[in-house]
Amino acid sequence: MPSFNVDNYKFKLLSFDELVINLDRLSRFKPPEDSYNRVFYSILSKCLISPNYSKSQLEELPVSIISSLVKLIWNKSVMNLFPSYENNFQVNKALKYLSTLPFKNIDSNTKVLLNTKLFISPVLEHISYDTAPLNLKFLIKVNSSYNFDKPFYKNDIDSFRRKYSLKFPIKKVLIVEGITEENLIPVFANKLGFNFDKEGIFVLGAGGKSKSPDLYLKLKDKLNIPIILLFDSDAKSICLSLNNLILKKDKIILIKNGEFEDILSLNLIKRALNSEYETCLPIIKDDLHIFNKMCDNLEYFYRTRNIGEFKKSKFSKIIAKNIKYPTDITNDVKEIIYALIDKKKGDFL
Repeated sequence: MPSFNVDNYKFKLLSFDELVINLDRLSRFKPPEDSYNRVFYSILSKCLISPNYSKSQLEELPVSIISSLVKLIWNKSVMNLFPSYENNFQVNKALKYLSTLPFKNIDSNTKVLLNTKLFISPVLEHISYDTAPLNLKFLIKVNSSYNFDKPFYKNDIDSFRRKYSLKFPIKKVLIVEGITEENLIPVFANKLGFNFDKEGIFVLGAGGKSKSPDLYLKLKDKLNIPIILLFDSDAKSICLSLNNLILKKDKIILIKNGEFEDILSLNLIKRALNSEYETCLPIIKDDLHIFNKMCDNLEYFYRTRNIGEFKKSKFSKIIAKNIKYPTDITNDVKEIIYALIDKKKGDFL
């Protein structure tokens, strides 16, 4: 087994942007065996000059060597950029907690990588908070709030996340079929007084009802937090097959009639589209009743007005920015949100 000697290695330093990108990837909502292996091997492949290991040779190195090499390259890079800064290791504790809290069955090799003492607080101090993703905002807040005199404690997490609406660490996962639900459910919930970022709810689009079961089966044995699956009404057979596989902590929500687009407020759809496309012939309610499926009606509207192709991603964003009134949230949408958050309707009135 090779031993680690600094003098045996030559390497390039990471730029500030590269440090930020890799720190972002380390702190995203992904199993740590995926994120840490990806980031650590990527750093070595990019920066290590000699020995010039192939990908297969890197993967054969002991994990302790991988950890030591990345620590050397990362920390030298940080010290080169910010020589006068010291690292606040309270934020390292927070990163490890962020990376491990939602997950179970973390292997011993990944635990070694998780314990690598990287200098990350100097990097965080130079990231713009306003434009940072929520996972990095969480770390920035920890870095500025905790130090040797005020150490980071796990019990602070829930109040910390709620205070700053940071979403991380994740407490619950919602798997949805498509982009419409992914974009709109958090907005509707917020209008009902329930903030997904405060509550730590992560919405994960599966890319179709046929992909949702596979995504669930992939995650259910990795996550120790609840998973909720939302299906369109035509997925009853899929739900029945999942009933025998779903864990007690998880649950399925089935839309009563049609797809998510079918349970949106007609007034909201009409108002949103007319506001977005002011120069074309206005849409009226009758236009939304031509076909049984709302998506068919919307495709017809886009085609007959010559305003391009109907795309759910764009449509959901148009709807989101036009949600203004209590009547914009239908009872069907409310029931989904109440079921998701285990609350009764009266709790929000």
